[in-house]
Amino acid sequence: MRRIFHNLVSLKEAKQIIERNFEVKPLGEEEVDILEASGRVLSEDIYSILNLPPYDRSKMDGYAVRAEDTYGADYDNPIELNVIGSAKPGKMPKIEVSKGSAVEISTGAPIPKGANAVVMVEYTERKGDKVEIYRPVAIGENIVFSGSDLNIGERILRKGEILTRREIGVLAAIGVRRVKVYRKPRVAIISTGDELEKPGLKLEDYKVYDVNSYSLYAAVSEIGGEPLKPIMIRDREEDIRKSLEEAVEKADIILISGGTSAGVGDIVYRVIEKLGKPGIIIHGLKIKPGKPTIVAKVKGKPIIGLPGWPVSALMIFKIIVEPIIKRMLGKKINEEEAIKVPIARRIIPSKGRVNLIPVSLIRGEGDELRAYPLIAHSGAIATLKRADGYAIIGEKREIVYEGEVIPIRLFTEDLKIPDLTIIGSHCPALEKIVEIFEETNNFKVRIIAAGSMAGLISIKNGEADIAGIHLLDEDSLTYNVPYLAKFNIEGAVLVKGYRRRQGIMLRKDCKDKVENFKDILKSGLRFINRNRGSGTRILIENLIKKVSEEMGISMEEARKMLKGYNLEVKTHASVATAIKMGRADVGVGVEFIAKQYGLEFIPLKEEEYDFLVKRRSLKREAVRKFIEMLKSEEVRKLLNEMGMKPSKEIGNIIWPLSR
Repeated sequence: MRRIFHNLVSLKEAKQIIERNFEVKPLGEEEVDILEASGRVLSEDIYSILNLPPYDRSKMDGYAVRAEDTYGADYDNPIELNVIGSAKPGKMPKIEVSKGSAVEISTGAPIPKGANAVVMVEYTERKGDKVEIYRPVAIGENIVFSGSDLNIGERILRKGEILTRREIGVLAAIGVRRVKVYRKPRVAIISTGDELEKPGLKLEDYKVYDVNSYSLYAAVSEIGGEPLKPIMIRDREEDIRKSLEEAVEKADIILISGGTSAGVGDIVYRVIEKLGKPGIIIHGLKIKPGKPTIVAKVKGKPIIGLPGWPVSALMIFKIIVEPIIKRMLGKKINEEEAIKVPIARRIIPSKGRVNLIPVSLIRGEGDELRAYPLIAHSGAIATLKRADGYAIIGEKREIVYEGEVIPIRLFTEDLKIPDLTIIGSHCPALEKIVEIFEETNNFKVRIIAAGSMAGLISIKNGEADIAGIHLLDEDSLTYNVPYLAKFNIEGAVLVKGYRRRQGIMLRKDCKDKVENFKDILKSGLRFINRNRGSGTRILIENLIKKVSEEMGISMEEARKMLKGYNLEVKTHASVATAIKMGRADVGVGVEFIAKQYGLEFIPLKEEEYDFLVKRRSLKREAVRKFIEMLKSEEVRKLLNEMGMKPSKEIGNIIWPLSR
């Protein structure tokens, strides 16, 4: 009996029917060796159980020295030091570097006691038991400090992350050998058709090679599923029935391609209806290509009948099947993931159906991305090789004009760029805000902690969407706005953020020695500085200036009194880690980090942390939603819990005053 499609459903309706009929969720977890974990999805958070590196070590071959002993060295007047031993990887040297001495050291070897820098071997000359130094080094130069990469207790991987070579490398670095991951869904793949032949065999007249078995197998593998060995069968009801019954027992989801249309010889839908209730729940979509798609439910498992044409089969796999498999894997789904680009050619879509148009992304004038439509028959498999994604044209559209901006769905995740890039000052509150933002909006955010000045410049150069800044102007003693005029920032707006307290962070045993910043210089405690260009570094320089004026000395003299001034780190957490682990005694950072690391905190300044936003980026949904989120009660509550104060104007544009 011939089956005619009387009740086609829209793509939206199809997804709703699937949601109602299947509780698609992770299938359970299993523990695997990290050698077998590539491409798997974590089912638990991973926290570091040690610091990386676990000890201070040399970046290169050379000599471990006291930096002070090298000051003034040059090729005309080398400084001679006594070589008292050597240090190699894997063993801590028992010798201690004292004034006038040096230890020969290999790359990766522990830094011996007393040494605070390493001179590269290229700038030395060994002469018996002495070494001549031809270039001075700063404190901390050529040393990789313990915890500079990773700290004990730091969450390094999140539940739901996909493990790649990078994540597996991190797991190995902290000594983790086995991890818990979600079980892969087993996917049965069946191709039907009397005309099919297996690749590798001679192609007889009027036959075609089976494409779908192999392309679907690859598609399932690429997204992390476990494809079972494909089965190719002829159009015989008994063979189809037997194959489907076996697949239902073995697999979590069954894919069968071919035999789904309304042709006289197509029998797949009849077989499925006999396998069990409720059977077929969708037969036919208002979509091109992909109209004859079947969705069925047998023994609680989804059976997806895909069109026989390769392009149609893979397009429907992308839209219907891939989200199901990803949910079974525990992966996040963003079905609206798309980039918006102008179309390079006019499109006249088929009426009454959603049209899926493969496109190739090309560069237009001004390096602008444009989508070139690849109009071809559903059997033209090479079309997908040339396509980067596809456009979805609504069923009511009669024409899409050249140059019209339309959303393009990408085929591969490799082409997906971050929805939002934030460059600027490191702030633990910002990290938490972004974490919530990503979880609630399905946006991908990239944060680069490069300092406030770097953030400001990145906006000026059009490199970032948002920059987190807290730049104190020493003349007006106000934050951020004076710098916008000073650097002639155009095409941007300043969005109000929050206040946070910066102060002196120090170990409890040093508490009695310090009451203010001046005491740090006078006490001789080891200081750890922040990187140049950071807002905190600007604050430190202002404090040095103030103290030098009080003491009647130059700023340069004051900097020399600050033991460790030249030792710089990039984040508040790195400052706290250095103090906690005894590499330094005192530093400057935010109150939340001091409390988190169990350090004493002496307030110095309540500063304003704001967001400089590229004006063009205000048109993007991710940026708008991020700014809207800043105004939310959830963010206000978070900031209060972290000891920070949301501004009354948080989320509002405060510069320029008239847009």
